[in-house]
Amino acid sequence: MVAPLLGGFIVDQLSWHWIFIINVPIGLITLLLVVFFLHEDVTTVREPMDYLGTLWLLLALLSMMYGFQTLAGTNGLITFIGLMLVSALMLWLFVRQEKKAQDPIIDLELFKNRPFVVHNLIAALIAGFVIGFEVYMPMWMQGILGLEASLGGFAVTPSSLMWIVGSFVAGRLLVNYRPQRLLYVALGVLLIGSLVLALVPESTPYWFFLIVAGGLGFGFGITITTTTVTAQAVVAKDQVGVATSFNTLSRTLGQTLMVSIYGIVLNMRLAQGVRDNADITTGMLNKLINPHTASQLPAKLLPTLHQILYEGLHNIYFFSVVIVVLAIVVNWFDKTKLHQD
Repeated sequence: MVAPLLGGFIVDQLSWHWIFIINVPIGLITLLLVVFFLHEDVTTVREPMDYLGTLWLLLALLSMMYGFQTLAGTNGLITFIGLMLVSALMLWLFVRQEKKAQDPIIDLELFKNRPFVVHNLIAALIAGFVIGFEVYMPMWMQGILGLEASLGGFAVTPSSLMWIVGSFVAGRLLVNYRPQRLLYVALGVLLIGSLVLALVPESTPYWFFLIVAGGLGFGFGITITTTTVTAQAVVAKDQVGVATSFNTLSRTLGQTLMVSIYGIVLNMRLAQGVRDNADITTGMLNKLINPHTASQLPAKLLPTLHQILYEGLHNIYFFSVVIVVLAIVVNWFDKTKLHQD
């Protein structure tokens, strides 16, 4: 909850490098807690480890993620196509290996379970929306409203707080209501929030974004909790661990791929703005995002710079609307009943 605010404070008072350094003591403390306090019964597994399956899956995911990262660069499309072909080949090798492995890392039978597939796909899509919201909302606060990084980070804090509330509500309502119904409500909230962000004017005050962030956090909490619990509940007990891991992988992939696509969407609009205005450079837009360097920009160019960034961020949230609509469509295919309504 305090991480966005703390991150902004560190950037304002020290530098962005310290954001990564602060993870070192936290990581060491976590490691010590695991060493001294995590005690588990060891169960001997006789089946051989699926090393080949692990290798093919790793190469498939790395090729896919790196491919999306290259889209914005020179010759990015050619590199992207090549890496997607490599990823497809590695995925084919992975599937072939899993069919004959004694102890596969992912049981392919899980993908015949429609509720499992549906909820993981929704989780991936909404996790992508989450990363877009958390990355670009502070940019809006700093680049358009001219606020400090600490306040930019604080703009997403209501989302973290309401996420907890949404998770609690989902946990209580899943006892009596179908996951599909809960997700329709949560995705409806997210659709409204994304539409608001896509349509608000440039002059929108800071406090309004705090309210929107709270609403989105509530929707995120219900969605992620519901998809996680359902993905676990619709598989056999001995597959719960794999199902949970795959759900986490789905969310991670959704965030990794979507942050690349968001970057392409934003960069295309910024590049168009630079081409349309001879006095504007990419370096000026980079300075605009940082309140400490924005003051160095010519005052007469600030309105144009703000408009270019504003339109770029609006494109981000119009794309988010599309993501949420896709999640709603996917949710239609789920007929799971964990409990009677």
